[in-house]
Amino acid sequence: MKYLDQLLGKNEQILFRTRQHFFVVFSGILREILILIVVGVGFYAVEKWSPSQAPLFYILLSLVAVVTLALMIADILRWRYEEFLITNHRVIQCSGIFNKKVLDSSLNKINDVALQHNWLGRMFNYGTLDILTASEEAVNRIEKISRPIEFKQMLLEAKARSEQLVEMPSVQRSATELLQELADLRAKNLVSDSEYEEKRKEILKRM
Repeated sequence: MKYLDQLLGKNEQILFRTRQHFFVVFSGILREILILIVVGVGFYAVEKWSPSQAPLFYILLSLVAVVTLALMIADILRWRYEEFLITNHRVIQCSGIFNKKVLDSSLNKINDVALQHNWLGRMFNYGTLDILTASEEAVNRIEKISRPIEFKQMLLEAKARSEQLVEMPSVQRSATELLQELADLRAKNLVSDSEYEEKRKEILKRM
């Protein structure tokens, strides 16, 4: 079972998931790629101009290459294991390869979602989102995620559905109580049949 699956509550479903755009990890490993290119040039230069010193330089260059590759793999894994999810209850940000860090925001506490989408982000479909509370403080900043517009749309739709589910039972209970009170008034002959039917239709329209 995946780690994220263990975080989900009963009847909680994942509606949308994404991660940071690949440009983020590419910009992170670009330095390592350049170092590996330099190491490759170093191997060629040692072989061509200093073959007598080759064994020592080969060892040093190999160590640099191994460390650089390890850093590159770590950057890729960190990117791979960081995900942003929308469920029918909350927004979840999960990161970390071995030591996990989880940050979530309940849908009913989210006030708005601010999207920062520059021209490069619009071209390559990435952007930064600030999830805001009623106090107008950012609960969670999600930087340079892939498909930010879809993420925001799905988040607002999930929030709207969550609010409807919260409000619906109270509306139904209120209408039921009003119908019972109206029936009691009719039984006591405090309202006429025509008044009863008129009020009953008004209450039913609210349900």
